[in-house]
Amino acid sequence: IKNRISPAAQDDVNQQLILQLSDKKIPSWSQIKQMPKFLNRAEKFNLSFALIIFVLAIGIFGWRAYIKNSVAVPAFGGSYTEGLIGAPHLVNPILSSSDVDRDLVKLMFSGLMKFNGHGELIPDLASGYTIDAEQTTYTFELRENLRWHDNEPITVDDVIFTIDSIKNPDYNSPLKNSFSGITVQRINDRTVQFTLEKPFSPFLSILTTGIIPEHLWYSVPAFSASLTDLNIKPVGSGPYSFVKLTRDTNGNIKNYTLEAYENYHLPSAYISELNFKFYPDFLTGVSALENKNIDGLIYLPKEFKQDMDSDKITLHNLQFPQFTAAFFNPKNNELLSDKDFRQALAMSVDKERILTEVLNGDGQTINTPILPGLLGYDPELRAPEYSPDLASIALEELGWEMPEEGSFRTKDAGEDEDPLELKIKLTTIDQSENVKIVNIIKEAWEEIGIKTDLEIVSKEKIKKDIIEPRNYEVLVFGEVININSGPYPFWHSSQNQHPGLNLSVLANKDIDKYLEEVRVANIDDDKLEPLKNFQEKLLELNFAIFLYNPTYIYPTTDKLQGLDELQFINLPADRFNNVNSWFVKTKRIFSR
Repeated sequence: IKNRISPAAQDDVNQQLILQLSDKKIPSWSQIKQMPKFLNRAEKFNLSFALIIFVLAIGIFGWRAYIKNSVAVPAFGGSYTEGLIGAPHLVNPILSSSDVDRDLVKLMFSGLMKFNGHGELIPDLASGYTIDAEQTTYTFELRENLRWHDNEPITVDDVIFTIDSIKNPDYNSPLKNSFSGITVQRINDRTVQFTLEKPFSPFLSILTTGIIPEHLWYSVPAFSASLTDLNIKPVGSGPYSFVKLTRDTNGNIKNYTLEAYENYHLPSAYISELNFKFYPDFLTGVSALENKNIDGLIYLPKEFKQDMDSDKITLHNLQFPQFTAAFFNPKNNELLSDKDFRQALAMSVDKERILTEVLNGDGQTINTPILPGLLGYDPELRAPEYSPDLASIALEELGWEMPEEGSFRTKDAGEDEDPLELKIKLTTIDQSENVKIVNIIKEAWEEIGIKTDLEIVSKEKIKKDIIEPRNYEVLVFGEVININSGPYPFWHSSQNQHPGLNLSVLANKDIDKYLEEVRVANIDDDKLEPLKNFQEKLLELNFAIFLYNPTYIYPTTDKLQGLDELQFINLPADRFNNVNSWFVKTKRIFSR
């Protein structure tokens, strides 16, 4: 047909087609649906593929734009399950003494003050406080609309009832000595005042003690307070409240469930439910963590660290004010009364070897009980350097010679008397870490000619049979420092006997004076000089062999987030100091 049309006529036809096409509108949906009828198989495939690519491109572009312009933030919900070693008995802030009880108390009770994730003291139930010029009167104002978990109001009367209960000897509270000489009175409905006999700078830290509800406890006789069900199913005012527990056929508590308290006076927690499972030992607990039966464990002992799968478990290394040392008791061995002999013992111990072989390097060697990160820490203060040769010379100068036959040093006891053999007894608790330490020390002391007998004491007997009666010559043990009370309870001569915590049964008037100055100082700057003097005198007299400050390893699965703020803990329970910031769920919000 085209061949029959002249060129001029063909131009007219083309022009008409262009005009018709320019008048056409976009095809309707009904027309588009008819398109497959006019396409062959190959054209259908190409069109479908092109549409898929187009949709994916739009989706990817939209998702990237969403991610770029939004941020992930914690969301409320989810659950976290942690393993604890032991079982709850007294979930009560004025009676608790075990780590398990203190962990649950931390979550369910509030004090007038609290520690945040950085170890700083901040108001809790209190909205604020004032301290008089003499540093002996503390006045606290409670927050408005405080509520117990049973929705009853929290009042000043609850605070007074709690302090009076602690001081009541019938309660047998382990906190009784901390509140000795302190009176408390009601000023008005929301104001309470404490009066001290003399200034005591760590007083605010004592007020982190949880408050108990008077309306539930007033009818419980003090002498039977430890027997009430409120100690297992408590009512507090903390970020989490008790929900339920389950027991095994023998009546032992196996599971414990808490839920976020919606009327909490501070920002509410993100994780809606906390579950706790209780295990008899760390071997069982670590196995449960590795098998994902729990999401975290109270603590990871050093001996389990190497076998832990780091791809599944996050190990949070927290600063912990604990140190292990060898404490001297000259009352049970007169040799220890001589500071030069104590120095010889110290110089023969290789701390670096202990740190490497016992802790796998998870910690740091120390020279004094003032640990890195604590007020008064001075890295320039040094204990005698490790030197077995100098230690041997020191022993010889003290009259202890190596005999021609035998492995241990002796000293002439006089005419018709057998020579005295140089020997000492080294005691510790039956824990793998401590047993390794005393074996290394025994080896070191015997290499310089000191016969060393080991005494390994069970966990059940160490406190009653050894520590409380100070029944040891040299004790290798770990002490946890209260960072706010300072070194006074651990080194002042008044604390040499139970219930004092001074395990080196030595006394020095200069050390006592420096510790008393620290105790009454109003500001940190005033504590620095006496703290330095205290440490220098401690090193001069060789009051103990300070070995190491371990790292506290808190293992959790990657499921748990929000622990970044947590750096320093005073007690294991303090790992919950920033529990309100923990989360397991997230949501995205558009950023500005």
